[in-house]
Amino acid sequence: MGKRVVVGGTFDHLHVGHEKLLRKALEQSGGGETTIGLVSDEMLNRWKPEVQMSYNERKKALEKFLAPYEGWSIVEINDPYAKAVEEDFDCLVVSYETKKRGEKINRMREERGKKSLELIEVKPVLAEDLLPVSSSRIRDGEINEIGKRSTPVKIHLGSENNVKREAVKEALQDYFDFEMDCSKPEVVKEQPFNQEIVQGARKRAEVPEGYDYGIGVESGILETEGGPFSLEYVVIKDKFDFSSTGQGPGFLIPEEWIGQLKDGVTLASRLKIVFGEKVGDIGAIGLLTRGRVKRKDCIKTACLSAMIPRLNAEIYY
Repeated sequence: MGKRVVVGGTFDHLHVGHEKLLRKALEQSGGGETTIGLVSDEMLNRWKPEVQMSYNERKKALEKFLAPYEGWSIVEINDPYAKAVEEDFDCLVVSYETKKRGEKINRMREERGKKSLELIEVKPVLAEDLLPVSSSRIRDGEINEIGKRSTPVKIHLGSENNVKREAVKEALQDYFDFEMDCSKPEVVKEQPFNQEIVQGARKRAEVPEGYDYGIGVESGILETEGGPFSLEYVVIKDKFDFSSTGQGPGFLIPEEWIGQLKDGVTLASRLKIVFGEKVGDIGAIGLLTRGRVKRKDCIKTACLSAMIPRLNAEIYY
C-alpha cells in the first residue's frame, strides 16, 4: 500500500537540488500520493520578497518536471506549517536546510494529538564549487540551475606563510578555479598543544564577507599514549557555516622536550638549539628527515583530508 507524502517549498529557479527532493518524495510514496506544497505569491511577499518568479511561473516549471511521473498534485500554501500539521500524511520529505522545520511540524502535530510524520531527509546537491546548489545562489548569479559556477571561487587563508599558501594552492587546484587572499589573524598560542591546535585552526578559518571559503592551518603537538607528535591541522569553513577538518602525518618528538615547549619555547627554537640552524620553510619535519619529507607536503595532505567531507555530501552533511 502506498504512502501519503508531503513536501513543500518555494521552488524558485527549479534546480537539480529541487529535482532530487521531488524524486525522493515520489519514490517514498511507493505508488501512493505525493502532495507538493508550493508557496504562494502572498506568502513570498512576506517571507522572501527577493524571489521574483510568480506562483504561476514556478508551478509551470514544476509541472514540466513532474510530467513523466504519476501520483502527484500541487497545492498552493500560505503558511509553512498548516497543511503538514493538520492533514493526515505519512511522510514529510525535507532538505538538510528544512529539517528543523520538519521537526517543528512534528512537535505541533503531537500537541494536537496527531501522529508524527516520518521525516525523510534529502542531502544537498553540490555545485562544481562544492557548495550546495540553492535558489539564492542562482538569483545572485553565482551558479546556474545545474550548479555550474560563473566566477572563480574566493578563498581566504588565515596565514601569510608562503609554505601554507603553496600547500593549499596545490591541494585545491584540481577541484575548482579560485582566487586566494591571505591575512594573518591573531595567534591563539605560539606553541599550541592538543585542543589548542584545533582552536587555532578554527580561528584562522573565519570566512570574511564576500568569500566562499576560509582556511586555517595550525601546527601543534598532540600528546598520545605513544608519545607526543607534531602535526599539521587544517580547518576548511564555508560561507554556509559547514566546517570540515583534516590532519597531516605526525612525527614523534622527544618526551623530554615537552616541559620546555609548554613553557613557551617553540619546536622551531628547540630544533635550532639541537642542529644549530633554523627550521625555515622546510619545517621541523624537513629538518629531521634531512629534506626527504617537506612541511608543504604535510600541510597539503591535511588539506586534502579536510576536503573529503566536501566530496561526499551523502555521508557528511
